[in-house]
Amino acid sequence: MTDPRILTLGLTGGIGSGKSYIAELLTARGIPVYDSDARAKALYDEDPVLRQALIEHFSPTLYKTKEGKLDRKALAQIIFSDQEKLKQINALVHPAVRRDFVHWRSECIRRGLGCCALESALLLDAGLSDYVDRSIAVLANDTLRLERAMRRDGADASAIQARMRNQMSQEEMQQRCDYVIYNDPTDDLEAQLDTILAR
Repeated sequence: MTDPRILTLGLTGGIGSGKSYIAELLTARGIPVYDSDARAKALYDEDPVLRQALIEHFSPTLYKTKEGKLDRKALAQIIFSDQEKLKQINALVHPAVRRDFVHWRSECIRRGLGCCALESALLLDAGLSDYVDRSIAVLANDTLRLERAMRRDGADASAIQARMRNQMSQEEMQQRCDYVIYNDPTDDLEAQLDTILAR
């Protein structure tokens, strides 16, 4: 849920849209950004509630690695072989991310900050939008997004296109967010962001 003691911005966008770059611009302006994708990966090992739930729902062998950490290849096999199991895993991970974000935001409040941001590709469909006061969608044309994601991930076009198809459409993001930043080569990202922050 939102917290009246701090203004929380939500930042979302599809793969290759450039939302991580916008997050860097926010950080440079003194607004800390919670990276939900990075934190979700860490929480598989750090959150005891999530860890226990994964063991109970799937397999105790998920954590039978030398370091006692999650066997990510084993988890990937579960996810990619069964869409229903992917939904079950998301139903366990999303609450863990929300708990972690609330704790992180409390630290921002304790430090006396008046604004923070939450970056998530799943902002609008993982229950995270309830935690933000204003939302920003970062949009770019599909060809550009494909090129950027292929370059960044070292993946082929078909793999990236499959991920794009599984994400919310840019049109829906635009309709559901309060503000939009267009990230095409001719667009001035900093000016767009500063206009939004001024509002």
